[in-house]
Amino acid sequence: MELGIELEREASPATYLWDHRLEFPEFSDRDAVLAAIETGMALERWEYARARRNWRIVLAAARELGYTARRDATSPRRLVSGVDRVRDAVETVLFDGRLPADLAARAARAAAKMCARVVEHALSAYWQGPADGADS
Repeated sequence: MELGIELEREASPATYLWDHRLEFPEFSDRDAVLAAIETGMALERWEYARARRNWRIVLAAARELGYTARRDATSPRRLVSGVDRVRDAVETVLFDGRLPADLAARAARAAAKMCARVVEHALSAYWQGPADGADS
């Protein structure tokens, strides 16, 4: 996944998001959001082992989100809207006018793909439910 490091450009979308992480609203699992940004930073630096470790944190949080939503009788629509809030916040930070528009657009597309994977894992966990015996 190419997030936008280009020759003769100082701007890096993942680093930009990391530097502006305080502009994000509070999310229920802020650690997962930060791990997703760190995944992007690792990919930009071609640190694939680090990227995989961070991405596993994100997917574990997504599965837990799905299990928790099912346990709390939260609708799948509400579950997905929580992930959409994260994507919207990422786009708000990216498109603040300080990052070149082409890099911001590419990063937004990458973030949308990442959020789609998170939704996929969260909904899968939601419909599968907790492991056997955990419902009781």
